[in-house]
Amino acid sequence: MTEISFKTVSIEGKDLSFTKNLKKTLTSNKVAIVLPTENPELRIELLSEESEKRILSLSGQGLVREFEIFYRIRYRIKTPDSETWGQENILESRRDFTYSDSNVIGKEEEERQLNESMRIETITNLFNQIQLSKK
Repeated sequence: MTEISFKTVSIEGKDLSFTKNLKKTLTSNKVAIVLPTENPELRIELLSEESEKRILSLSGQGLVREFEIFYRIRYRIKTPDSETWGQENILESRRDFTYSDSNVIGKEEEERQLNESMRIETITNLFNQIQLSKK
């Protein structure tokens, strides 16, 4: 476990799909989630999240062979010693996967697992970013 540079944090803004897991990560690292009125050592505002899926390549017959999926979040941070919120930050994760019409169910499951792994990666990256903001 990493040594945490803060003990209290408030999570504000939108309730995104990963908010619950972010709170779990913070509390498992002995960080208390408090209200903004309780003067937290760090305030995180979750602004948005988005998923995107693009065709990466086509076969000679014009069928999709590969997809590229993206997951991105936008957030900003405020420390007690600053008057205003910091700049908007963007974290993005990207994965490629092959596609086959003959294995639709398997490929849908693969895509679901890739999306979940990108959310987990994003939580880890966000946790690392907020660690850096307090040093």
